[in-house]
Amino acid sequence: MNIKEIFSVKSVTHHRDYGNAEFMRVIEEEITQRNEMGVEEKFKQRTLKLVKSGNEKNIITLSPMKSLSLEDFEYPFQNTAKIRDALRLQVMPYSAAGDVEIFPVMLKKSGRNSSGIVWYVSPDELDISSKNAGKIWPSPLPFVSGLKDYGGNGATIWVDEENICALLWQSYHPIMYRWRKFTPDGEAQITAWLDRYCEVRGLVRGGDFVVKASGGYEADEDFSDIVSESVNLCSWIADVNLSRKVLEGARDLERTVRISAKIALWLVVSGAIFLASEFIDYHQTHSQVLSFRERSEKFYRETFDPERTGRISNPVTLARDKIASLTGKGEEGHPLDDVLADLGDIFGDFVGSNMTIDIIRYNSDGIDFTGTAPDMTTVLNFRRSWEDKANLVQVDNTQFVSGIGYRFDIRIRW
Repeated sequence: MNIKEIFSVKSVTHHRDYGNAEFMRVIEEEITQRNEMGVEEKFKQRTLKLVKSGNEKNIITLSPMKSLSLEDFEYPFQNTAKIRDALRLQVMPYSAAGDVEIFPVMLKKSGRNSSGIVWYVSPDELDISSKNAGKIWPSPLPFVSGLKDYGGNGATIWVDEENICALLWQSYHPIMYRWRKFTPDGEAQITAWLDRYCEVRGLVRGGDFVVKASGGYEADEDFSDIVSESVNLCSWIADVNLSRKVLEGARDLERTVRISAKIALWLVVSGAIFLASEFIDYHQTHSQVLSFRERSEKFYRETFDPERTGRISNPVTLARDKIASLTGKGEEGHPLDDVLADLGDIFGDFVGSNMTIDIIRYNSDGIDFTGTAPDMTTVLNFRRSWEDKANLVQVDNTQFVSGIGYRFDIRIRW
């Protein structure tokens, strides 16, 4: 088994530089306080200790978590909320042992499928006294570049005053995390356990890269170099953040999505109801218009023209003209002789066209014709011939009658 110490790594060329980052590590300190009764109480508090100073806006916290575990996932969808829900359902049978927080990391997308790893950790591990812990990474995570001589196979091991934790890798992919309390021979015991585990599972044992973080000194420049190289080898490491802030952000987002979905559903339902009501109103109005039109046509036929067939486009106007004609007002205004003269003059141009005038209605306002023609062109030419002799010439109704041609109504007003 090959072991490398952190300070033996040489500087490398990298693309993502953590040289200016400030690195902290999580330690447990025993705090003594007096309660309201004046009795001293002792409890442990998770706090931060400086490993390497740097830019306070880019803080990386390395946490040797006791309850951390991980596994792979693969789903036929890529939505983050759906992935969280699926993983939550997956661990629900084990929730009786205590609450667990879920941190999925997407590694690959293919079509609609997605795959990656998920970190499970107890909520107690996320309680850190400092308000600005930056990104929180499992302690052995950012040192995988120390295994590059072994093809990314082996274990990165973190050792401090109270913890020994190891992350097992296969081809730069994390497989398993293990923690144990620090003892003088704990490092040898955990490496021996990893030897047996890889042998049983048929995994490549590779080598070990040990980070000894106990003591009060700061790491030298090689510390930043190896982290930078690790993130360049495994770019997904930069997306890992096992912090309560990330959880709260994800929950807030899910809550916002759920509320937005409810609002959207309410708007869709309201829109559907409004559309349905408008559709019903339209049909009611349309039915009333058709009913009114049918009654008007019926009244006109019964009163003035029982033999009239087909649609009557403007029965009110026709009725007014008919009344004017019946009251003798037709003799006023444009004389009937002039009208008949104009008709004869115009109709002379349609001799041989098989057009006939069946009904003539005359009053003071104008004259109406009802007749038949072999085609619409003849009807339109007849209407056009009157345009120079009247102010208004309008074809009110045309209806094709088999064997006859087009039956038409033309209204002419002076």
